[in-house]
Amino acid sequence: MTEAAYGRLRRRLRRWNDRVGTSDAPAARATDGEPAPIPTHLGPAFDQRVAEALERQQPAGRDADYDVVRDHFDIAHYLLQAPALLDNPDVDPIQHFLRLGPGVKLTPTPGFSTDSYLKRHPERRTGDANPYVAWLREGRAKGEVAEPVMGVEKLAAVLGSTTEEVVEQISERRTDVVRRLHHGKLGEMFAKAAELEPLVGELWAEVPRPRMMPIPWLVVADQLGALHSSQEALGFERARIVLVVEDADDALVERLRDGLCAEVDPHDVVVVTTGPNAGGGDATAGGVRRVDFAETARGLGPIMTQQVLVELLRSLCADAIVGVESRLFLEALTPYGRALKASERIFLGFSGLRRSRLGHPAGASARYFYRHAELVDAVIVDSEETEDRLIEDYGLPKAVAQKLRAVADDEALAEMARELLWEVPDGHHD
Repeated sequence: MTEAAYGRLRRRLRRWNDRVGTSDAPAARATDGEPAPIPTHLGPAFDQRVAEALERQQPAGRDADYDVVRDHFDIAHYLLQAPALLDNPDVDPIQHFLRLGPGVKLTPTPGFSTDSYLKRHPERRTGDANPYVAWLREGRAKGEVAEPVMGVEKLAAVLGSTTEEVVEQISERRTDVVRRLHHGKLGEMFAKAAELEPLVGELWAEVPRPRMMPIPWLVVADQLGALHSSQEALGFERARIVLVVEDADDALVERLRDGLCAEVDPHDVVVVTTGPNAGGGDATAGGVRRVDFAETARGLGPIMTQQVLVELLRSLCADAIVGVESRLFLEALTPYGRALKASERIFLGFSGLRRSRLGHPAGASARYFYRHAELVDAVIVDSEETEDRLIEDYGLPKAVAQKLRAVADDEALAEMARELLWEVPDGHHD
């Protein structure tokens, strides 16, 4: 492009900029809030394509939908998502967007996503109206959320804010980031890097969708939401002892809970249930706190559920964590056990073995005991018979066998409770 041509381009863009800047329209064409200074760091060719698209927009009055969208449409943002349109000046970006309809993955502005909007408001899938047009005409005034990042509702609860406040804050941050990339020092540095390494320039296509912290992906919001809901159920307070259990009605769980409550304030004991049928019973009797983790983590995948459980346990800052027959906890110890062990005291609890229909020993201890026996501080069992069975079945070496604690009587239970609370002298079980 010649210097004269570039000068004409700048004048055309400035005239448009002045027109939008004095208009009563929301002027979200630039960065979802304000008209853009010129030129951009995307280069003269890109700026020329934007200017040509602006000049070729159809006159008002021909198409009502077009008129509604035009006053909010960000052409530069749209073209970055559809680079094929850069080489085809005959295509009007607004008409292109309207023609593609609800299935389009391209977004008209950085702050609106058709896909996210329809996931939140599936009723907008019906009818002939373009979802963006429907949002501009009705949905926005009704408070319908069109924020591209899913999960802002969960984040709002975590932050103690309304969804509207979080959406506004994310939008402001996104607008600032996009503006700096297009026209600021950040974009200038990026453009210089692209000159040195052409592959960097390929990343310009990522500019329309910057990741917004603290929730760059829905999975992060889901994890934060599950962790917050779990802590909320526990009153946002630490615990002395945490029992992670499959079933709150398990006899060993009830015995341990009663023994601990005889030593400490019941409020300092937390029961985290992880099974789908976690039982009710007296899990919260006498002030013991409880969270139904299977419910607060509902919808998370297996790996994410394990991650959130480990984060929850660490956040409680307990003297000891006791997993009693909880398959989720036992499975989580495989990838996270050594990391958790670095900051927490871990104990396991197993009820007695039973014989399967095929005659072999069955139960959680048969599957998980040897896998984690060396990792944990001690293993609590319901009876001396179970202790003997484990030693015999696994041929346990002395160092591992000494970790077994049978709580068959009240004295042994009281001693186990004191060990969990750091109150048993070192070497007492040697």
